[in-house]
Amino acid sequence: MALQLEAPETIRLVEELSQLTGESTEFAVEVAVRERIDRIRSVEARIARAAELQALVDRLASRFEEPYRSLDPGEWLYGEDGLPQ
Repeated sequence: MALQLEAPETIRLVEELSQLTGESTEFAVEVAVRERIDRIRSVEARIARAAELQALVDRLASRFEEPYRSLDPGEWLYGEDGLPQ
């Protein structure tokens, strides 16, 4: 598959990246695309992990009876002055 760039700004950026890194334009684009994919996957992984943890917290919370389920830990760990009890 051939990739043809027509946008002047994109071409300028690719050439600048190539000059700054000393890499060929093809290699500079490949590395840049790989790095972007890694960043996106990293964000997706964090979001998925947060969802898994929230599901676990919800399952654990369902095992507690009222009033403990709806208590804010801050209410019983800290006084009105914000200091630990």
